[in-house]
Amino acid sequence: MSRNIALIGCGAIARAFYLPALAKHRAEFGRLWLVDPSEHALSIAASIVPGRQAHHLMDVGDEIHLVIVATPNQLHFPLALEALSRGAHVLIEKPFVIWMEEGRKLVEAAAANNRVVAINQTRRFFPLARELRQQINEGEFGSLKSVVHREGTKLTWPFESGAAFAQGAQRTGVIMDFGVHVIDFYHYLLQPRWTFVSAIHDGFRGPEGLAEIELQANDAPVSIRLSRYYPQENVAHLVFDRAKISFNVYDAETYSIRSNLGKATSYAIARAGAEYGSHAEPLLLNFLAASEKRESAVCDAASSLPVIEILDKIYRLARQYPAKLGSV
Repeated sequence: MSRNIALIGCGAIARAFYLPALAKHRAEFGRLWLVDPSEHALSIAASIVPGRQAHHLMDVGDEIHLVIVATPNQLHFPLALEALSRGAHVLIEKPFVIWMEEGRKLVEAAAANNRVVAINQTRRFFPLARELRQQINEGEFGSLKSVVHREGTKLTWPFESGAAFAQGAQRTGVIMDFGVHVIDFYHYLLQPRWTFVSAIHDGFRGPEGLAEIELQANDAPVSIRLSRYYPQENVAHLVFDRAKISFNVYDAETYSIRSNLGKATSYAIARAGAEYGSHAEPLLLNFLAASEKRESAVCDAASSLPVIEILDKIYRLARQYPAKLGSV
């Protein structure tokens, strides 16, 4: 049976990620609805993949089986709940919520309605993530000793508005942008118990652009530095009992392993397509398969809820850099 699908939010992330994937796999779905309050956004979306148009989900009189929520972060929770109330399975752009209580309510609603709530945590689909997760689970490297992650680049994302940068905007900075990807990636690899140690950022009266976070994954220290201002080293190092794993954080396919004997080996996992948007297809197809009970969602809301919980602690307990810090 063909399933009708609605894409809510036709802005930058939809154009870069979801719409090209929907266009390529259009035959997998029944009627496609494009939902956005902006006529301009709807027009651009329809030029990528034609569909019926509406300004709000409530305006869609059709039966909707699948919903993708690709709106600003603060709208994820109410729109996902609305979609669930209509009997739809839901795929939500990261972060799937910005408040821990919302995350718990969505997980409960998904279970109560027997529906999938999947999350776009793209890095779980990285070939190296699957490879490393299997090796770590099999105990190939021994116990984890430490993680150091450095990631940053000058922000160039084509935002549709400046709302995410307004004074008083909540949880729209680098921690909830890059950080949710980073912590979810390690949560997927390690499946640990997270403990907050410390955090500091520069979000004085608006979204933070620089953050340093110290956590523990079980008993192993995890050090994360994130920046929207300047390029960082953009490398990660995971030290285990018997080996050290290193990789470029923007390379989805290549990593190196250095054994305690000093021998280093690089691995490159062959995969078609290395661009960001290429990960949309496996995400979309996994969502469809999960909704039909043919396979499990690679990232469902329940599996990512611990990530939202530790992010909540980071925001609540973090210190701020001194206002007169100067350039960093």
